[in-house]
Amino acid sequence: MEDVSMSNIVRMGVSGAGSISVRGIMPHLAEDDIKDRVIMTAVCDPVPERAKVAGEKFGIPNTYESYEDMINSGNIDAVTLASPIGVHYEQGKLAIEKGIHVHFNKTMTTTVDEADDLINSAKEKGVKLVACPGQMLRPLYQEMRRMVLDGTLGTLTWAVTGAAFGTYHEKESVRQGDDMLSNI
Repeated sequence: MEDVSMSNIVRMGVSGAGSISVRGIMPHLAEDDIKDRVIMTAVCDPVPERAKVAGEKFGIPNTYESYEDMINSGNIDAVTLASPIGVHYEQGKLAIEKGIHVHFNKTMTTTVDEADDLINSAKEKGVKLVACPGQMLRPLYQEMRRMVLDGTLGTLTWAVTGAAFGTYHEKESVRQGDDMLSNI
């Protein structure tokens, strides 16, 4: 096995210890096959008990109630945002300002202007941004996109989508934005 120094390992922070993190992100980042490249060193959640439980379950040494405290801790090189979409812009902006690479789960921001600002800020600071492709890489969705773009379906004037996630934490005040994406 190749000797890997700590300087080659990305210290990852996780913003949000809700269902997406605990059921998807953290189990993946805790797998042995990536520990030579990425280790979780911090998790934050505005519900302190969630951060604490996630930290214990996945062996994450630093837990925070405040995103700002985690970003300013010096414990992370990159952060994955599994927080409500409505706070992605300000969280991404703060990480970029600190020179921390950002991975956005779900949607990057709620507006194109915010996304453009993050992209431009990241370029200026030499920070990497990754917008999670989620479902868009599935062949079915790629084909649907192609059909919309090339006019196969005609001119779309209305679209309806749906998703079911149970009742995990949609009543939290941070999820009560006035736009559709804040409530995901």
